[in-house]
Amino acid sequence: MDNAFDLRDHYMYTKDRIVLTEKELGIPGIRMFGRHVMNNATSSIFWHYHRDAFEFSIPAGGTFSFSTETADYDLPGGDVFVSFPNEVHGTNLVPVTAGDLYWFQLDVSDEENLLFLSRDAGRYLKEKLLALPHHLIRTELRRTVPFIRQMFDLAVSGADSHLTAACFHLFLQMLIVYAIREPFPMSPDIRKAHDEILSDPCRDFALEDLARTAGLSCSQFKQKFKAQLGVSPRHFINAKKIDHAKKLLSEGRSVTEVSMLLNFTTSSYFATVFKKYTMETPTEYQKKLKKRLGSPDHT
Repeated sequence: MDNAFDLRDHYMYTKDRIVLTEKELGIPGIRMFGRHVMNNATSSIFWHYHRDAFEFSIPAGGTFSFSTETADYDLPGGDVFVSFPNEVHGTNLVPVTAGDLYWFQLDVSDEENLLFLSRDAGRYLKEKLLALPHHLIRTELRRTVPFIRQMFDLAVSGADSHLTAACFHLFLQMLIVYAIREPFPMSPDIRKAHDEILSDPCRDFALEDLARTAGLSCSQFKQKFKAQLGVSPRHFINAKKIDHAKKLLSEGRSVTEVSMLLNFTTSSYFATVFKKYTMETPTEYQKKLKKRLGSPDHT
């Protein structure tokens, strides 16, 4: 892709975004390690690549979308998106949704200087990572997210670099194992509720009804749903509603009509939710479509 560029992250330390670079980390091969907590949608990530480096993105909360030049991937908590060295990736013009994201880059240009490993161990790790069969690796949320949080806390606190490097090595070995396993399945009860939500995005789902479908109490259902999908049931329902809203708006339906079809209480509330997930109002979304397609306004 002609407009893609080699992206290098710089040190940053704010309330919502922390980026540690190789200077702060002092770990051979780890180019950067970051965390970004987003309370609202932010701008899309432009097409870019990382020279000689893998990038691993791990949502700890919310659902994120990443893309390569050939496919789009949706990541709930517990999934890991892998971009390979020099591979172009981004979000394909999709805004980054609200959530909690960890990510780090592993420079594999020098396998003799990788995570304090021996030359043979470094070469072995590099070969295993290059052989990963998928961009999207499904892990177990209850194991992966607490571990990446602990890793980040160690890095931020300036813990011994050999200890933090050992954690990176263990995390990568875990990914290699997860990548060759069958995808972690949803339990039958959560699958029932999940499929019911997908069957009718216009429906106004009550969590009590979905819990009843799953044969669980409401509190059990919410806890189990989030444990398996990485997001709350309400977040998942709203995200699917907004996906469907985009389709309806692109068909020329008015904002008011779409709001009613999707069972939002008011058009203003619909606009608020829409903007939270897309970083633009429904009206702004339609104006973009008009410019792109040359179609008339719909009000």
